[in-house]
Amino acid sequence: MNQIVLNFFLANVLPSILFILLIALVAVLGVARWPRALLALALVALALRILGIVIIQIVLHGVILSPASEFLLAISNPTINMSVSITTIGTFLALVMAARGRSWGWLAAIVLTAIISSGAVGFAFSYYGLFVFVGMPRATQMYAQPSYIIITTILASLNILAILLYTLLGQREPAVAPDAG
Repeated sequence: MNQIVLNFFLANVLPSILFILLIALVAVLGVARWPRALLALALVALALRILGIVIIQIVLHGVILSPASEFLLAISNPTINMSVSITTIGTFLALVMAARGRSWGWLAAIVLTAIISSGAVGFAFSYYGLFVFVGMPRATQMYAQPSYIIITTILASLNILAILLYTLLGQREPAVAPDAG
C-alpha cells in the first residue's frame, strides 16, 4: 500500500505543485496585464466546474437513466478537466498580474490556493485518490457522501475563488511599466 501512496503523490500531487511553483516563477518574471481575460477565464472555469459536478451527481444518484446517463457520464470528466485547464491558465495569468503589480500577498494567496486545489482535484473528481488511502469499498462509499462532495469540491475550487477575488478586489496599477512594442 505504501508504494501505491508514493505513486499517487509522484503521479498526481508533485507534478501539480511543481507546475504551480514554476508558473509562480514565470509570473514573477513576466510582464502581462489582462484583467478582463482573467475574469472571463475564472467565470468560464467556474461554470464548467459546476456543470461537471452537477452532471456527475445526476448520474451518481440515478436521476437520468440510460442512454442519456451514458452520454452525461462521458462528458462530465472532460468538462471538469477543461475547467481545471482553464483554471491553470487563469492561475498563471493572475500570478503574472500580481507579480507585475508587486502584490506579493495576492501572489502568495494564489499560489497557496492553487497548491491546495491541485491536491484536492485528485480526491474531488476521482475515486483514485480515495482508493489509494482507504481501499475501493470505503472509497466508493465516501465518494457518494454529500459532505465529502461539498468539502472536496470547495477545496478543489479554491483557486477559482482566489482568482475571482483577485480580479475583483486585488488589482491595482502595475509597478512595472509595460514593455513598448
